[in-house]
Amino acid sequence: MSSSPSFQSRTSLWSRLRPRAVARVFAVALLVAGTTMLAVGPAAASGVACGDVVSVDTTLTSDLVDCPDIGLVIGANDITLDLNGHTIDGDGTSPVTCPVQGRVCDVGVDNSAGHDGVTIQGGAIQQFNAGVLVSGGADGNRLRRLTIAQTTSEAILVVDSAHTVIEGNTMTDPGITAVVVLESSDALVTRNAASGSTGYAMFLDADHSVIEHNALDAGEHGFAVGGSGTTVRRNVVSDSGGGIDVNDEASGIRVEENELRRVGDGIIVGVASDTLVRRNVVDAVGGGERGGFGIILDGSVRSTVARNAVHATGNGPAIYVAHLDAASAPRDNHVTHNHATSQHADGILVDPDATGTALSGNVAVNSGDDGIDVDAPGTTLTGNLAAHNHDLGIEAVAGVVDGGGNRAGGNGNPAQCTNISCS
Repeated sequence: MSSSPSFQSRTSLWSRLRPRAVARVFAVALLVAGTTMLAVGPAAASGVACGDVVSVDTTLTSDLVDCPDIGLVIGANDITLDLNGHTIDGDGTSPVTCPVQGRVCDVGVDNSAGHDGVTIQGGAIQQFNAGVLVSGGADGNRLRRLTIAQTTSEAILVVDSAHTVIEGNTMTDPGITAVVVLESSDALVTRNAASGSTGYAMFLDADHSVIEHNALDAGEHGFAVGGSGTTVRRNVVSDSGGGIDVNDEASGIRVEENELRRVGDGIIVGVASDTLVRRNVVDAVGGGERGGFGIILDGSVRSTVARNAVHATGNGPAIYVAHLDAASAPRDNHVTHNHATSQHADGILVDPDATGTALSGNVAVNSGDDGIDVDAPGTTLTGNLAAHNHDLGIEAVAGVVDGGGNRAGGNGNPAQCTNISCS
């Protein structure tokens, strides 16, 4: 089976998007490094105006309307900015040049000076380029219960900061991305909702972080995840062009117990190492330029795909150990105890140059082509079941290792299996 042009276009999106996104954020970071704060005194709760620096605990008592540039600026460590149900509103236009040279422009709440222990909570931010910016080595910021809408670029942008908590926020029409976390570590991104992004809804390159219980809806793509040791679990992605993409350079990423509903493609793991993809439910529908692939290991190394339920109704297999856009072929991957169905293709497909792949305990049923198609000699098949598929139950090339216990029945091709013993 050869890959379709539409799928190659889809999987190369990461390599095209990531350098542009990083370059843009680094440009922001460079501006932050040269920031000169305005000489405005500490803000009191009753007298806050657009552009003020907040240096004490502050609770808004009214909306800030049509702010022409910055909404509010964080000016001290260990403070709380409570919007108290009010709105920080921009004027909906991005300035061509910043009014103050060297300062980041058009942000709802700006903590680009790297203040630690800041909490921003409880209200709405809208019509800025970015809703909230945290950068400059800030530690322990908390962004909670915010409603952020109609931003041009990102709702929340975190750069070069640790231990940020992004919790319980709702982001609507955030521009390119709802949440971006880059060059950071130990973030917690939880119980947020995002809809209407034009790029990845959440773009996270943050080591040792947890992304859980988020709901992404009706965006161009779902999650893009990089770094090392990050867990993506119990999230829901609905009606999106893609589900979860794991960056080529990632290591030790865990993608567990997510539900992907009506996504173009499900979970794509690039040339990442030691990724665990476990107990996810994937409904990959394809359509348009979307391939409709379920779970793909494109050049992945030592990944485990275990106990997932994958239903693909597009043009691709449910589970695919592949060498498509990756610079190197996949090796030493284990696909075990999954339930795989593809309406138009193979349930499970292994490309010819994949090495060291093991398939064990999988159930591949009701697929439009073969249940399991293995084109790579040296692949080991043990205890798999393939039933009621349109063509063969298991199609294996010569040199595939028969680990025993494989079964096939009720498939369209009376041979049931090739180059392997099936009971």
